[in-house]
Amino acid sequence: MNRFSRSQAAIIILVSLLILTFYGWRHYAHDRQGGESSLFLPTELIIQVSGEVRNPGIYSFDPPVTVSETVAGAGGLLPQLNPEPGWTRVEVAHARRVHITATGDGLARLRLGWMEVSSRLALGVPLDLNQASAAELAQVPGITQTLAERIVAQRNRLGGFSKLEDLRAVKGIGPVTLKRLRPFLTVDTVGRRGDAEKRRDGD
Repeated sequence: MNRFSRSQAAIIILVSLLILTFYGWRHYAHDRQGGESSLFLPTELIIQVSGEVRNPGIYSFDPPVTVSETVAGAGGLLPQLNPEPGWTRVEVAHARRVHITATGDGLARLRLGWMEVSSRLALGVPLDLNQASAAELAQVPGITQTLAERIVAQRNRLGGFSKLEDLRAVKGIGPVTLKRLRPFLTVDTVGRRGDAEKRRDGD
């Protein structure tokens, strides 16, 4: 075991504080831009499994987890069903919904999406401003149906939000309201760029 002098210990503590301050600022700045920080990943994945499984419900899994493992956690597929090729090894992210439907020829078909909005908000998973409908936004604490419709109208005018601060242009959202809404909302600018590239490639 190494033993440090007082001066060496002081230097180590100072460097550690500088590193923590740097990463703390990165997290704060990233959050200010409406993104999700990669520094704070969930230690367990909460996933809803529904449809043609023995025990539908909401389960927690250690990451990473595949569709096959989530279905097994819900008791497995109903009798006489076999999974369609390819989807059993697909990885499932936090707050997603694994929904299994049955085809006429006895195959289990996968539909992978988000959990219900109320469940996501309860888990602390923010809604994407560029994807959520007015009905979904209206479930966020502090957003009425009227305000949700104004947000969607502003999104349509802009062609999509670039950052959470864009909400300041919506009537009824000032700095105090925006601060209250931050934990519940995010902006997926990566997905927005991808959609724009797809539209451009299709022209």
